[in-house]
Amino acid sequence: MRIIRTGFVLIPLLLAACSLPTKPTSSDSTANEVGIPNNTEAEQTSETQSIQEDKTAKTELSNQELLAQYQSLKTLAEQNIQELESRLGRTINKPSLSIPSTNDIALLKSKVSELQSFTSELTTQIVALDKRVMERRDQPKKGDQLQVHLSALEVDNQASFKAQPLVGNWIRGESRVVRLNENFLMGNATSEPLNLTYTETYQIIMNEKLIGTFGPNRDKYELEFDAPTSDQKGQIIGTLKIRVPD
Repeated sequence: MRIIRTGFVLIPLLLAACSLPTKPTSSDSTANEVGIPNNTEAEQTSETQSIQEDKTAKTELSNQELLAQYQSLKTLAEQNIQELESRLGRTINKPSLSIPSTNDIALLKSKVSELQSFTSELTTQIVALDKRVMERRDQPKKGDQLQVHLSALEVDNQASFKAQPLVGNWIRGESRVVRLNENFLMGNATSEPLNLTYTETYQIIMNEKLIGTFGPNRDKYELEFDAPTSDQKGQIIGTLKIRVPD
């Protein structure tokens, strides 16, 4: 009888255990998580695209901005062309700097790009010329250096005066500005700038005027000269003596 009673006691316990809720397994949990939609990546992609579109819109230049850039590059190119041709003593190949219309944005973009490349090329040529000048200064050959002597100088401009003599050395391919002074006193207010260039083709140019060609075949030159003032409104006259060192 005890055995039978014990059996009756165990049966309710087993039934209660079977009715308890079960805990989901790890595989079930993973499946549920995969099923949840993830909008974070889509939102980030949308934000990135919006930022890129904003940057693209900001980099688009207006017609006025392109025109200003074109004018700046055109002025720079003209200055570099003048310097390079003056120091070389010859013309260089160059594209047309003007455009038929400033209202065509596509044309402006194309010309700006062309001028950017051209001004970069001009800068490279000027740097190469500067290097050649330095080499001639350090290891000169006959004709690479000139000793220039200016005397009997008279400047006829708004303030006319007789200038003091000037002596200096120039290297072939070099251009620099000197001042013709009425006297050697400090703070002298009466003076005139003179741009003197000794070109690579053995020419002397004063304020954009060709004075003469002075090759290495002679040791000395002397001549009377006249050149325009820096503003092209007056005149400078004097005597030019040149010595070609050995």
